[in-house]
Amino acid sequence: MKVKTCMLPVLLAMLASLAGSLCSTTGAPIPERPNIIVILADDMGYSDTGCFGGELKTPALDRLASSGLVIPRFHNGGMCVVSRLSLMTGRWWPSAQREFGTQRILPEILREEGYRTALLGKWHLAGHPMDRGFDRFYGFLGGFADHFSGSKDFQNDRAPVQEQGPDYYSSVAFSKAAAAFIEETHAANPKQPLFLYLSFQAPHNPLQAPEADIARHRGKYRGGWQAIREARFAKQKQLGLVPPHAVLPAYPQNLPDWNSLSPGQQDLEDLRMATYAAMVEGMDAGIARVMQALEKCGRAENTIVIFTSDNGPDSFSVMDKALLKQGKLPGDRNSNFQPGTGWAYATATPWRLYKISQHAGGITAGGIVHWPAGLKQPGRTSGSPVHLIDVMPTLLDAIGAAKPLPCDGESFLPLIRNDPWSRNDPMFFQYADNRAIRNGSWTLAEVDGKGWELFDTREDLLECHDLSASNPEMVSKLATEWLNWWKHHSRKNRYQPDSTKDSPHYSPQGDRGSGKPYVPSSMKGSVQ
Repeated sequence: MKVKTCMLPVLLAMLASLAGSLCSTTGAPIPERPNIIVILADDMGYSDTGCFGGELKTPALDRLASSGLVIPRFHNGGMCVVSRLSLMTGRWWPSAQREFGTQRILPEILREEGYRTALLGKWHLAGHPMDRGFDRFYGFLGGFADHFSGSKDFQNDRAPVQEQGPDYYSSVAFSKAAAAFIEETHAANPKQPLFLYLSFQAPHNPLQAPEADIARHRGKYRGGWQAIREARFAKQKQLGLVPPHAVLPAYPQNLPDWNSLSPGQQDLEDLRMATYAAMVEGMDAGIARVMQALEKCGRAENTIVIFTSDNGPDSFSVMDKALLKQGKLPGDRNSNFQPGTGWAYATATPWRLYKISQHAGGITAGGIVHWPAGLKQPGRTSGSPVHLIDVMPTLLDAIGAAKPLPCDGESFLPLIRNDPWSRNDPMFFQYADNRAIRNGSWTLAEVDGKGWELFDTREDLLECHDLSASNPEMVSKLATEWLNWWKHHSRKNRYQPDSTKDSPHYSPQGDRGSGKPYVPSSMKGSVQ
């Protein structure tokens, strides 16, 4: 028999009934410890928000940035599970995945330290979040859900939610639940610190948003993805996110010129991006709702808020043909459109490549840290590279708790306090047949298993000029470092990548000849 659950009334009732018992079992509150909120977007492009160069209206994130710390080189794992493993454990993902069931993760440690904890949104890791330190859970266990109807693994704590209410929309539901969690926690015990992991699904596919929100953007993107990329790049220079002399990487060989598209193709691409834009702005409105709840409870001053994305934008569009045959369009209920290569190219500005790739466009999300009580000289931008593995040791450092060992991440709390700081160790990346190592001065990266590319990031931050042929010694040195890392963390004696060419969901995406050509769909329902 199906369980019919209307989200908000049940959620609020459960929060109210559980508040007292939860607060009595999570340990003695420590008033001076900051609240912690980690907000993770899903597949969001680097340049989407206003504070990172986008034309979208994102006032909540822009305010957090203007009164916080902006970290343009905030890196992730380039893929959902990879990034979430590192965030929760402070470990490089091969070790984190292998040992996930036995190692203590961030919410478990924080609950031991007296925090009340909640995950609202996407989990996408092994097991159940309430078995891993979360007092509350409202969201879905896997990596995918419909933004209007949820999914088969959607739960309210442990109770299945098989039918959502008629007004359900993921970003609204998750942010309302987050605000309710803050208010209920405060009402039960004003001195108990809280940890909120707000894991949005937006703007991950399916591209869906309320019709009125999409309509506000319809027609804005008929100039095409190259025009948007160039406009965002110009704004990024004004914001100081890229050097004034920087030049965009060469146009991808697998992406057609916008002017070569038919009117029907351009119309559907405009609708695709209008829907995506509505999703990002809806997430920002949800973040505003959460910040209002903090202010209402008097907790905004001493709350650490960290915002970033789990990877770069999604460049694929594997369901277009089937959906168009069904009469579905981007934005529709029960559809599953993706951004496609063109808009991934625009939203990843100024970087090369996208989600799954370990080049900068796949693993550079940018980050914002907001903490009025602890952040010195707010309004700063730091060029120091940070990785998601650094989040856990940083938060534990901020509350005076010891990090578990082993831990691969490094605390960037000095950066927040405006003290000198830089990562001591290189950053390592791998997914499928894509991999990279970054050590601050050099980047060695490979896409589609086509061989190493070498970049001097002191002079070539945007990875435009491959120096591998002229500097084989550096290639050999960094490749050896990467392989030693891989052997240690994967426990494999050699590297055997999985190829994306055989995947039903992904395909090669290299922009220098190896990537699958992008063929935009048409509003008329035919793939041309």
